[in-house]
Amino acid sequence: MNDSSGKASEQQQQAQPRPRPLLGGLARSNPAQSARRTFAQGGGLGGTSPSRRSHQQQNHARAATPTSAHGHQSRLRQATATAVPASVEVAGPALASMHLDNEGSQVGSTASTPPPPRSRHSNSTLLQSLATSGTVSPAPSSMQGAPARSSYRGLIRRLETESHGLATSAQRSDEGDPEPSSPPSQSRSNRRWTVVETSTGAAGGVPPCPRSLHAAAVINNSFVVFGGYDGQQRLNDFHSFSFSDRRWSPILPSASSGSPPSPRDRHVALAYNSMLYVFGGFDGTSRVADFFGFDFSSMTWRQVLPASGGGAPSPRHSHSAVVYKDSAFVYGGYDGSYRSDFHEFNFITRTWNPVESSGRAPRARYRATTVVHCNTMILFGGHDGTRHLADTHVFDFDAKTWTTVLTEGSPPIPRDSHVSVVHRDSMFVFGGSTGSAMNDLLELSLPTTVSPSAKWRTVDTPPHATAGHRFCHVACTYEDSCYVFGGYDGSNRLNDFIRYDYEVDYLTCEVPLSTLVSDMGSYLNDDTLSDIVFVVEDQPVHAHKILLTRCPYFQAMLLGPMMESGQSEIRIEQISYPIFLMLLEYIYTDTVRIPLDSSMDLFSAANQFGLPRLQAMCEKRILETININSAPSIFLAADMHSADGLRTKTLKYILAHFEMVSKTDAFEEMARENVELVFEILKCR
Repeated sequence: MNDSSGKASEQQQQAQPRPRPLLGGLARSNPAQSARRTFAQGGGLGGTSPSRRSHQQQNHARAATPTSAHGHQSRLRQATATAVPASVEVAGPALASMHLDNEGSQVGSTASTPPPPRSRHSNSTLLQSLATSGTVSPAPSSMQGAPARSSYRGLIRRLETESHGLATSAQRSDEGDPEPSSPPSQSRSNRRWTVVETSTGAAGGVPPCPRSLHAAAVINNSFVVFGGYDGQQRLNDFHSFSFSDRRWSPILPSASSGSPPSPRDRHVALAYNSMLYVFGGFDGTSRVADFFGFDFSSMTWRQVLPASGGGAPSPRHSHSAVVYKDSAFVYGGYDGSYRSDFHEFNFITRTWNPVESSGRAPRARYRATTVVHCNTMILFGGHDGTRHLADTHVFDFDAKTWTTVLTEGSPPIPRDSHVSVVHRDSMFVFGGSTGSAMNDLLELSLPTTVSPSAKWRTVDTPPHATAGHRFCHVACTYEDSCYVFGGYDGSNRLNDFIRYDYEVDYLTCEVPLSTLVSDMGSYLNDDTLSDIVFVVEDQPVHAHKILLTRCPYFQAMLLGPMMESGQSEIRIEQISYPIFLMLLEYIYTDTVRIPLDSSMDLFSAANQFGLPRLQAMCEKRILETININSAPSIFLAADMHSADGLRTKTLKYILAHFEMVSKTDAFEEMARENVELVFEILKCR
């Protein structure tokens, strides 16, 4: 099947009626609709398809009888949700039985169910429905007095207000109001997805026509879109949205510009310095491997020709690409076969080269995504010609190695034609095709020095602020938001421009590193607030009783009946001045740097002052350096200091390497110092 086969099948899908998503793909809601959705779904979106949700909502609405005792207002809203159908369009069914041909075109049919008729009930019909449902009953004869009439009229006024609110919300939806309607008390954290605001009137410009399979990038504080497919033909138009002016405008080359890239889809766009680069794609007849650059400083197109031949990727489409430092990296795609090759184009030398790498490379695929995080490229998802994928791989640019990421949490549904972007230490994945269009947003928390694991989570978005289902769309990060443009929802191509505010979920702040250890260490041998002085080898050491009590020896000395408890100056014997300072450093900070030549003396001091953890630290430091030359000396020292654990481990090492250890000078020295140790070793052999 050739590359153009998707056109007829997509037109066939469009023949099946599917309601147009509100706000060009941004789901909208009113209070009644939200109540039905919440009741039908238990308050969450889950994985239910749009059509299934709408049927569940209708069935639950017919069966629901409010039983909660939350007061008139709660029962009123539930009753309104039960009695009044949504006065806005309901999202249509998900694509059914879709599969992909060898060029990635959609083949198959869609099962479509027309939405319920749009209607707005009058107040009388609303009251009648409420009375029928049993939620609001006519006032009994015993309550026909003024108070009863006042209460009933108040209820009518309240119903009129809510009914008017539903109509107003529907009218705004019909008029394409760019901001989702929401109650005034709604917190910012519930806004999630919003339509990107443009300048009012003609000043906002004209957005690109609806399209899919296009490419985009952020450059010069603008979101730029090139090419794509509008359902009839491939495109090579070029558009820019200025974030500062909030305006769409076409990008028109100057008179001195070279020819632009041919109309195409399934290509990539890359921003480097003041240039936008376009590589590969499908032009409606064949796959291409041409490389173009647009210079914003001169407003000119030019074809990028390599300085030397060889190393360039084959003509392909549905590949992915990133920019890292001074190079573009292109991975995978489809050139008649599904590819897993990896190529680098150096912008400085203008040369293509295959990327040599080690580790387990990802399998061949197309319609995957790649993003850059620190010094790595992260690859996610795609399609290998047989199935959708949901694996995650990392390429280290410095080490030139591939690694498969083992993640925690619930992974995304396998998909292709999605978008991925990076913000801070997270990768966000939105939408895509799993056989049907998706609109879920997922976050992969990437490994850091603080958290070495990668973990998936689904980003919950309330029903009234959820983006429409789509695939073959584009997305970029700019400042603290993810911007998404266009795509295909299974029935229609889109040209909505929406954004997700990352900071909604970042209700935290950076916590500075603790300074406790360094602060405590600064008091070591400092007379500031010192209340006791030790004299070691005739040198004074200033200390602080409150910190010394962490050590059992000093605790007994200073708090017990010993005579030292009342002294302000205490002499310490049988320990050297440097070792005593290391001992105090450990007591003050719980850590200490242990020089190898002092490790055994510090071990002995730790034993004397009752600090088993410091003893273990010294033992570890000694065992890290054990070898055939040092083992006899360590064995002798461990025996002299009654370090039983260290002695046992060293003896095992000597026995395992006896032939070599016994020939060293250290072994002869140990024999001269304590011949009994030699006899013990020979006896154990």
